[in-house]
Amino acid sequence: MASLLQGRLPISQDVLLMQKGTMMRKVRSKNWKKLRYFRLQEDGMTVWHARQVGARAKASFSISDVETVRNGHESELLRSLAEEFPLEQGFTIVFHGRRSNLDLVANSVEEAQIWMKGLQLLVDFVTNMDQQERLDHGEDGIM
Repeated sequence: MASLLQGRLPISQDVLLMQKGTMMRKVRSKNWKKLRYFRLQEDGMTVWHARQVGARAKASFSISDVETVRNGHESELLRSLAEEFPLEQGFTIVFHGRRSNLDLVANSVEEAQIWMKGLQLLVDFVTNMDQQERLDHGEDGIM
């Protein structure tokens, strides 16, 4: 946890719970729904995933790649699965550029809220940090 403090990242209960990790369904289509273990790394900037807890994990995405986090109601794919999963348990991670969205379904509304709020907190932090660094370095176009 000390690395979170050193990196000036915001520490919230949501972020701390994300670092413990959560099993969630990664959804690509009506027929492709796989359980995956998602965990925010100690650096607070990278989310890794594995097929199960304790399995070899691989980097899934960096917080700086995330544009926004949307609730399940905003995803056409998750809405199409509303009979299988409550929409409140689902959320979508929208990335910058051409990378496909990542639709996830948590095991509870509370888990979904933890990840949505925690991710948005970190995304806002990175966005504000980037803007501040550009201002600090005179890279905002005003010389």
